[in-house]
Amino acid sequence: MQIGAASSGFQIIANANQQVSESAQTLAEVAAKREPQQNEVVDAMVSLSQAELYAKAGAKVIQTESKMLGTLLDVEA
Repeated sequence: MQIGAASSGFQIIANANQQVSESAQTLAEVAAKREPQQNEVVDAMVSLSQAELYAKAGAKVIQTESKMLGTLLDVEA
């Protein structure tokens, strides 16, 4: 089993997806309360922003590996 940059990128995206799910659940729970705590909302929104950055980073890892492999194939050809 090989572990490459692409699998790392996909794992980063999967972790970001999990973080989004958890943050959305927190926001849904806060919305159901009559008196939500402001720090709960802020923490969930910050977590969503972090997840977005993680997903973009994971996509960039995958894109970079793809570009690198393309370059290597061009050099070999």
